[in-house]
Amino acid sequence: MTYVKLTPTLFFEEKKKTLGDFYWAYADILRGIGIPESTYDQRIMAFMAVKLLIDNSKLLFNFEYKQQFGLSDTLFEQYKGEDTKTTFKNIMSDLENLGQELRYFSQEAKYNPGEKENVLAYLNHSKFFALDAYIEELPNDYLEMVLDIFTYKADFKNFPKEQYKDLYEITISRMADLKGDLTGQHFTQKSIIHLMCEMASERMKENQHIAIYDPTCGTGAMIMEAAYYFQHHVKGATIEVYGQEYHPQVWLLCKIFLEISSLKGEGGETQGIPNIIAFGNTLTAPKFSEGINGEDSFDFIIANPPFGVDWKHDQEKVLDNMRLGEKSHFIVVKDKKGIVTPKKSDGQYLFMQHIIKLMGKEKARGKQAMAAVITSSTLISTGSKTGSEALIRNRIFNMGVLRAVVEQPDAMFTNTGITSHVWFFDTALEKGESIKILKADNSEKALFGAHPKATKHMKNAYSAEQIKTIIQYLHQKEEIEFITKNINPKDCFAININALVGKRIIEEKVDIAELEKEIRDCVVEMYKVLMEKEKNFAL
Repeated sequence: MTYVKLTPTLFFEEKKKTLGDFYWAYADILRGIGIPESTYDQRIMAFMAVKLLIDNSKLLFNFEYKQQFGLSDTLFEQYKGEDTKTTFKNIMSDLENLGQELRYFSQEAKYNPGEKENVLAYLNHSKFFALDAYIEELPNDYLEMVLDIFTYKADFKNFPKEQYKDLYEITISRMADLKGDLTGQHFTQKSIIHLMCEMASERMKENQHIAIYDPTCGTGAMIMEAAYYFQHHVKGATIEVYGQEYHPQVWLLCKIFLEISSLKGEGGETQGIPNIIAFGNTLTAPKFSEGINGEDSFDFIIANPPFGVDWKHDQEKVLDNMRLGEKSHFIVVKDKKGIVTPKKSDGQYLFMQHIIKLMGKEKARGKQAMAAVITSSTLISTGSKTGSEALIRNRIFNMGVLRAVVEQPDAMFTNTGITSHVWFFDTALEKGESIKILKADNSEKALFGAHPKATKHMKNAYSAEQIKTIIQYLHQKEEIEFITKNINPKDCFAININALVGKRIIEEKVDIAELEKEIRDCVVEMYKVLMEKEKNFAL
């Protein structure tokens, strides 16, 4: 392979306190040695993951190869090789033993992808971040340039703690044009999460301990934002977060973000966010199907399951589990032909069936639980009355746990224009209580507005005041004209919100003779005015 020589001074600058453009600096090197653009994001994220831990003092080394990688003389001699590349590879091969001040990087092996409990063991792994391969592909001087880029351009030391969880979205958005494996995802803006949490905030105020769970947690942005929200609104409560994620790199980033972020502890000191994040497929092997360690329950479940994800490869495992009946980790829906499942091209209902089943187990333990789930807008109305989606929807509507469905306005996500709804579940509902449907309609009172930092796709958001208004409407038992509708779940197979809620054209009977008279009178009056003007002009 022919390498294009790049001078180190091209990227070496004085140390900055901002992120800078390290994405593109590293991308230029990759382009120069012929690496496909579709794999840039993997490499950028791999070095970024290590640098995040370094800048938060979670590792015993750093990227400053000119200063022995920040290692003591004894450790440096242990890892020292013939050049920077060999030394760095030696360090990467022993990551598991180079951690420090780690609070939540050790969790039971059953939650991890292998037998080891230390999450650092999976950082340099071919299925996660293949650092060995990414180092090996770079000639020694090119590797040194990459280390300089991440040392002097990617500085996370003073990055705001509550914004660490947003780094993944920022990075993916910056790399969107590269069209890598990690791009093309949509993220949940904070105001939606705040709406979801506010519905539960009054209940959470009764708790001294709040356990939050997300079965499709991604990098943990939703559970972290929920943790911050409850920290600010529920004084003195201990907060823990739980989640499950099947994408290897995203799972690892979630663990990193939770480790380096913070919540205020007793006495005001900061600490990482207490967490257990399981690796694996929630649909086929949910690690929290029996709650926390099979005993404790979750207080609040928050989720934005992937829209339109094909689950046909999991079909047999899902069906085998549903055949267990009451022991299944889904609520099981049946008709005369047997078990009913949603269409294989979209697994959103499966995640909802899992969440409702989990809430039922928590209720059986004598604990009240609440959940808020985002779905695409088609989920509430798709399919015929006898179709699988309609049968599942009818079962969900009649289980006595669905409190409300909120229609969201368009343009609420960062990089997709898809329309969506938020479903609110509550195990404390009274028997026979109606379900509140709320329409995204600003004609009577503003329920949403312009996003303060609008993007190409994300143009709308909820203000704090609008969130309070929405929650107030959801708690009112009576209907609010043009905004909400109380529906009886009986025989509710499909919901058309536009038909149920909204302004209606008021039809009036028209007297044709009277209308003709008004037109004639108007024409006569206009004629008189014209004649008067013509008369004055002649004079």
